[in-house]
Amino acid sequence: MTKSNADIQRDKRAKEKALLDRIGAEKRTLIVSKALADALQVLGERHDFEEWQETVSTFILNLAAAPAGDSARFATMSRHEITISENMSRKLEIAYNREMLRVIPD
Repeated sequence: MTKSNADIQRDKRAKEKALLDRIGAEKRTLIVSKALADALQVLGERHDFEEWQETVSTFILNLAAAPAGDSARFATMSRHEITISENMSRKLEIAYNREMLRVIPD
């Protein structure tokens, strides 16, 4: 008797789960932006990684093994600083007060 597609998929998931359990691993997925995909490709080509998972795992393990001072520069992200001018602050406060009067009746 031939197996149904559901049976084949169930067997495949069971084999994958058994393998992951045996090696003490878990399956994860990564949603990537175009910029991240490009960066993974550059790093993979630069360091001869065959798959993005190999690139990510190698860099994470090496960063974790490095002293905090050495890894800190690779673990920080640039953040934009938002500065609100006095004029804009007043406008926001007026808009907030108007909204409060509208939402909370007497």
